[in-house]
Amino acid sequence: MLLEQLVEQAAQPPKYDWEAYYRWLFSTLAGREVSSFDFWQCPHCLTINFFLPAQRYGKCRGCDLIHLP
Repeated sequence: MLLEQLVEQAAQPPKYDWEAYYRWLFSTLAGREVSSFDFWQCPHCLTINFFLPAQRYGKCRGCDLIHLP
């Protein structure tokens, strides 16, 4: 019964459109329209970070490790 409920819940669209929210947030922070972004996980401290394609490299928010795409 629980497995059936989980499968049904996974088939439904998400409650919140997180991609649209992050697109809006990054656009306001950058001061321009941001159309694409990527998330990466730091292998050192396991912090989730975001990476904009216009950047040459990303920097971890937790430990300042440099990420090259």
